[in-house]
Amino acid sequence: MQFDLWTFGLQTVNFLILVWLLKIFLYTPVAKIIERRQAGIKAAQDDAERAKKNAENEAVQFKQKTDEIEAEREQIIAEARIAESKAYDDLIKQGQSEIAHMRDLAKRDIEREKNKAKSEIRRGATDLAISLSRQILAESANGNIDEYFLEKVKSHLKALPAADFQNLKSLLGDGTLTIISAEKLGTEIKQNWQGAIQEIFESEVKLTFSVDKKLIAGVNLQFPDGLLSFNWNDILEQAKSELDKRAAGE
Repeated sequence: MQFDLWTFGLQTVNFLILVWLLKIFLYTPVAKIIERRQAGIKAAQDDAERAKKNAENEAVQFKQKTDEIEAEREQIIAEARIAESKAYDDLIKQGQSEIAHMRDLAKRDIEREKNKAKSEIRRGATDLAISLSRQILAESANGNIDEYFLEKVKSHLKALPAADFQNLKSLLGDGTLTIISAEKLGTEIKQNWQGAIQEIFESEVKLTFSVDKKLIAGVNLQFPDGLLSFNWNDILEQAKSELDKRAAGE
């Protein structure tokens, strides 16, 4: 086989032309395509990296938010438990206070009822004592009682100061003096009363006599414009009033 330089030269030129054509029409476009794809891949990788970092940041923020929510929840639960415990304690204290108040009211009511019962018992005893006294005095009244009260009236009138006696005498004037007794007086005692009154007032005095069994014993001297009492009924009423006052704690 012979070596043809001309043919070799043509083949070389053809090869160079082919290489040039390949470079222009194939390698350069393919290289640009590859470069664009690499740039796109890198951009995608960068985007993916940014997305990953964003996701990680979001995950961290989410965890922080979750931790904050959990902490807040725990705080709310703790505060709720404290508030519930305080409310329970307040309720217990309020209940104890109300019970103590009701107990005090009950004690006061009991004490008031006790004092009321004591007062009623004392008043009952007073009424009974007065009733028995009246009965005894009424049953024991006799002629000596009339004389006793006559002497009592005489002593009282004679012991009056002069000014008081003159005032009492002026009340009598020209009128009638009525002797009111618990029992009907006999003739003798009436005469005794007539003589005693005339002696005391040193003048003729018109006497009339009447009966009031409520007096129990004793007499009332009824002047035209005044009254003098010397009877046991008034004394017993005064005693009863005083005992009632003591029973009421006055």
